[in-house]
Amino acid sequence: MRLYLITGDQGDEVETARIVEAALEGGASVIQLRKKTMPKGEQYAIALALRRLTLLHDALLIINDHADIAIAADADGVHLGQDDLPPSVVRLIGRSTHRLEQARAAIDEEADYIAVGPVFPTPTKAGRPAVGTDLVSEVAAIADRPFVAVGGIDHDNAPAVVEAGARALAVVRAVYDAVDPAEAARRLHELIVTRLEVSRR
Repeated sequence: MRLYLITGDQGDEVETARIVEAALEGGASVIQLRKKTMPKGEQYAIALALRRLTLLHDALLIINDHADIAIAADADGVHLGQDDLPPSVVRLIGRSTHRLEQARAAIDEEADYIAVGPVFPTPTKAGRPAVGTDLVSEVAAIADRPFVAVGGIDHDNAPAVVEAGARALAVVRAVYDAVDPAEAARRLHELIVTRLEVSRR
């Protein structure tokens, strides 16, 4: 897990699949279907389309919030917010965390991976304060499982997030809203891999 794309709210099945396919070609290895305002029936149709694409590209498909859609679409897992079902009842599970205590709790609850953020202010999490790169470093120090930094991350600020300890980055707008999603994903993936190599030296 290096580059994790979260879909934006906009876009129907055709548009979402087009963007996701481009991102997969650019190096994204995890796709999260997140359509907060879309009816579940429409989300299910998109989930089926994305399942086909992720299988073709040997990538993971995660469904945001809806365990039923994840099961119905044979997704790899579901991503749960702090107000969703407890991780113990669903697998593969990502858990959103916004504080160090929540990250510790996610580990204790046996979430499979942890999302830390929003690192920077972002309209996809309106009203939620940014946690900054300090929390990324704190979670990196205790994480015994994969974790992904998320929230307001783009090509310009991604190096600081990787240097803070993130080994994977989750993005929405940086790829989903890009004119060329494949190129945007490719550049971010290359940046992550390059920065990780430098940090190991």
